[in-house]
Parts: sequence; structure tokens; C-alpha cells
Amino acid sequence: MAAEKIPFLPPPGGKPKRSKPLSAHSEVGAASSRPGKFRLALAAWEIGRIQSGFGTKIGGLGAVVEALPGELIKAADREGLELEIELLSPCFAHYDKSRLARLPIRPPVSIEGRAFEFDVYEHVFNEAWQRPDGSRRDVSIRSLYFWDHWQLSWTGRQAVYPSDAWMGIKLYSAVSQAMAGYIRQGDFQTVHLHDYHVGLLPFYLGDDYLRDVPVHFTIHNASYQGITPLINGGFASLARLNLPGERLFHKYFDFFDNLNPTKACMLKVHENGGRITTVSGDLDGNWGYAAELRESHEALKGRAWMQKGSAPVEVFPPNRCLDLFEKIPVAGITNGLSAQNWPQRMPELKAEVLRGLQAKSPTPLFSHPEVQSVMLAEDHVFDAQRLDVKQELRRLLYLEAFGHPIWGYPAVFCAVGRMVEQKNFGIIAAVMERVLALDAQARFVILASAPDVSAKGLEAGFAALAGKYPGRVCFNKAFNQPLSKLILAGSDFVLVPSRFEPCGLVDYEGALLGTLPIVRAIGGLTKVRHCGYLYDWLDIGDFQGECEAFFNAIREALNVFRNDHPEHLRRVRAAMATDASWDKSAGQYMELYRYGLLAKRWKSRRSEQLKDFIAELGGEQDLFRRFLAPGINEFGDHYDWELKRVLDQGSAMQPQEALPQRPG
Repeated sequence: MAAEKIPFLPPPGGKPKRSKPLSAHSEVGAASSRPGKFRLALAAWEIGRIQSGFGTKIGGLGAVVEALPGELIKAADREGLELEIELLSPCFAHYDKSRLARLPIRPPVSIEGRAFEFDVYEHVFNEAWQRPDGSRRDVSIRSLYFWDHWQLSWTGRQAVYPSDAWMGIKLYSAVSQAMAGYIRQGDFQTVHLHDYHVGLLPFYLGDDYLRDVPVHFTIHNASYQGITPLINGGFASLARLNLPGERLFHKYFDFFDNLNPTKACMLKVHENGGRITTVSGDLDGNWGYAAELRESHEALKGRAWMQKGSAPVEVFPPNRCLDLFEKIPVAGITNGLSAQNWPQRMPELKAEVLRGLQAKSPTPLFSHPEVQSVMLAEDHVFDAQRLDVKQELRRLLYLEAFGHPIWGYPAVFCAVGRMVEQKNFGIIAAVMERVLALDAQARFVILASAPDVSAKGLEAGFAALAGKYPGRVCFNKAFNQPLSKLILAGSDFVLVPSRFEPCGLVDYEGALLGTLPIVRAIGGLTKVRHCGYLYDWLDIGDFQGECEAFFNAIREALNVFRNDHPEHLRRVRAAMATDASWDKSAGQYMELYRYGLLAKRWKSRRSEQLKDFIAELGGEQDLFRRFLAPGINEFGDHYDWELKRVLDQGSAMQPQEALPQRPG
């Protein structure tokens, strides 16, 4: 007989009791849970939803948090569960607070010994989708925004992360304290944290809250861990953040004489039964970013040596040498994409949508008159059975990029993104002339810009290549969403040579559009191995060696494109069949939340058993304690160590505080 599936229920102690009021003039911030509902608090610095005017999306974090709530509600709906989600994020200065509802609560905060209070605003996002049975489901996602003028007035649409480490950690601390004050009053069954900016939250929630409510931590990019230099030592540094440094610094935060909130959050979540996850791989961490994070610097150097046959100049450890990743299991739950990224549903391939966008734009969406006319007059959605539409998009892209009809049968390579060190666009510029020499009909379409002055030289380099090879290289630095989709849909290959990529978005987008990815075999990019061309290179200090590896992957792709059309077509169809939906991933997150509740039961059951055994010892507790000596490392037993810890605590108590004896 199959085991009964345990429903979502509050943890063993029931719902956590509400803490004291947030302030003398505050009220409870969230409605109590009603029977049959599961309440989730999801905290992140970016939540996407920029078109609403109440969200920010700088990178992948915002894209994921934008899609995740709705997908989680769908996954819960498939299980017959009603899921309530509240998004918690900062209220950045460019938000129009007059359009937000201000709540009658003011969570108290203290930074550097100065106490003040945050304002909390609310907005409700309404979404709807159609169930498989055809019925419509309408849902509301509550979004809470935490505002303090002195902390956040400097922020803007593209400025939400302080460049100064101490300014940053004080801001993250202040917002996390305010969020914790709100969460403690909200009757949530689970708290889900996204990246280090909210990594201090468990410490402000407090051990009494963590004892009953599961908290999980998803790492979107471990290259950024919030590492902050100490000021007057670790104890004093944490005191500035309203944390007891003497108790917490060495156990959680110390990282080569810096504060590391990622490390601290990982330890705190793990010790309370939560899980640390990342955005690609499987639950066992066998591939993707989950596997990379647990690889040590020395192991990475060893692989690089074997790969090139000599000592590597420099390797990039994705875990930033935080060896905690090698000790605490990290589960991979691979990000999905919204249904709008499939070519048969993509809004930017629908004429009505483009006409609506054009009505709001003072300039044409496309620079070539024919492309502008055709794209706004006809739909260009397609699937693997209608690849003739992709060929039409290829024709239109060629007109847009090079200003004339296609000559011959060109192989069109594209790259779309930001010129930042992670994306490694410099290697594209470095191999471009070799590819053009290898294949007279190779073409490059680059849509990318330099977000800061450090990449302006690379931007100028691409412009120079476009000037040197007119009709063969097109470079555009003015980002345009409809144009980016045309480029991805109309090209044959998309280049993604990233130095590191926790999940990867452009490779996914290109694959679904039948544009084959040529990618570095790193992190989440390995998910397109079934259809793309991967090159493996670990020594980032050997640029010429990496250029050779990248060029060889492009040459292989060109060889198949020119000489083996059936194989190229097979890869295109395999790419378009990629399972990039959120269904599986959202289902795994729901399983994670269920696991968190079960883990709380397990810890409660263990605690009860521990108390029962100690009670049975009676007057022999001290004797047992003195002889109990658990082994170290692989020779140790976790339960023996837990028992020893409790017995040692009991021996230090006064007689009236002695551990409970067995009743009767």
C-alpha cells in the first residue's frame, strides 16, 4: 500500500506565535492563514515586473523572481492546494508611492546604534491563466515594499546596489530587519530567501521563529556574496548591524577577516533544517551550477592542468573559495522560462503587440522600412513544423542588419547581452576575423552595450569590426526588445561564451527559437548539450588557448551547417523541443516547501526522543556524560554529538534548571 502523501500543515509547534507589535501605533501586517491555505513569504532585492512601475530587473534575479510566484501557484493548484505568496522587496525611490497602499505598520530598525522605523507599502498583482480543463484561475500576488528615505532615496531604475561594501551591507541589514519584523507577524508556513542581499533575515527573525518555520535560501550567483571588510574587528562590525557579534561572528560570518552574509545565511538555514538551492542542476548536485559550487579551487586547477597539459595561469572558482559549498549540500532546481519565450507564443512576433509598442515609441521599432512594414502587418509565430517562418525571419533580419536581401546561403551568428566581464564578449571580437576568413558567407549580428566605462574599449572594437567588414558584421549598441527577439529568431547560431553562468537565459531563448547555442561548457549552459555546441576551457588566464577552443566549436558548427543538413535540422528540432518550462522546477520548489515542514517534524521528533533518553538516565546522567566521547569527522556520530551537547548544557545548569526527568 502506497504511503499517504502528507499534506501541507503547520510545523509541529503549530503556527508561530506573533511577536510583540511592530511599534506602538502598528497593526498586524498580514491576514491570518485560513484553513486549506499555505502562506509563503518570498524575499528578494529584485522582483522584475518593471512594466508595472513597481519592480526592478537588473539581471537574472529579477527575471526569475518575476516568473516564480505565478508558476508556484500553478504548481500548487495542480496539487489541489491554495498557495498565498507575498513578495518582499525594497521600495526603490523611482516607485510612485502615491499609487501604493501604505500599511499601518512601521517595523523598527537599528543601524550603528541609531533606531528608526521603515514604512511599508503594498501593491497587488493580479494574474490569470487557463487550467488544462479549460477553466480560468484568477490569482492575486501581494507585493510588500519597505521604504526609508535616508536608506533608499539615492536609488533609481538602474541603481539599486551600492558600490561601497559598507553602504551596501548596512542597507541590506536595515531592509532585512524591517522585513523580519513584518514576517514575524504574518503567519507564514515557509520563508524563501533569494540571494545574499536578504541573507541576514534569518538572524533578525530569531531562533524562536526559525525553530518552527522552515527557511530556504536560493543562491542565484555565488560570485557575489556580499563580502565586506571589517571595521574595528568582527564583533564591532556586527554590532553596527544590530547583531550580537561575540555570539555570531566566528560561528557564521568570519571569512578571511571579512563579513560574508552568504556564508552566514547558508549556515543558519542549514542548521535549522532548511535547504540551500541554486538555479541549475539536479537535487543531488550532479551537474550544472550545483555541481560547480562544490568543486574546490585545487580540484578546478587540477582539471585545468589535465585539459591543457600544463599548469594553468588562472582559474575561476564559482564558489569564490568559500569551502562551505564543499561541505553543505546544494540542490539544483533549474530555472524555467515563461511560455511567452516559445516561438508560437512570443509577443514580439505578433503584429498587434508590435503595433501597440510602436504607438508608445517616438521612433520606428525597426530601421529598415520593409522590416518595419512586414513585422507590424503580419504575425511571425512558428514552431518546429513551420520552419519556413523562421526562414522569413532570417530574411528580415538580414535586411535589418545589412540593408540588402540575402546573397547566397549565409551562416548568421548572433550575440545579445551586456558587455560585462562575466559575459566574455571580448572572445567573440577576438575570433570574429578568423571565422570570416574561414567561411566567406559567415555573418555576425551583435546587439550589446557597455554598462560602464571599463567596457567602452570593447564596444569601440565591435564598432571598428562592423566598419571594416560592412555587409558581414552588424553592431548595434542601442537595446531594443523587439529587435533582440528578431535577432535571436532569425539567426542560425547564438554565441554565449560566458566566464560563469549559474543558469543561462540567452542559450535557452535561442534554443527554443531554433537558433543553436555555441556555449562555454560552464554552469547552467550545459543544459543545452543535447542540441548545441559546447567548448570546455578552464584556464581564464590563457586567452589565446580559450580563443582556440571557442573557434574550434564555431568551426564544428559551421561544418555541420554546410555539409550535414540533416544533422543540423535534427539539432534545430531538438533545440525547439527543449523542456524549458517552469512546470518541473516549480513542482520541485513545492516539494522543497513540503520537505521543510517534514524536516521540522523530524527535528521535533528527535528532540522528544533525546529528552526521553536523558530522562531515563536519571541519576546516572553525569556518569554517562563524562564517558561519552563521540568520534571526529567520519568516525563521529551526529546523534552522539547532539546528545553530548545537551548533556553538557545540562551539567552547567543550576539544580532547579536540571533537564527533565522521566515522568513517574
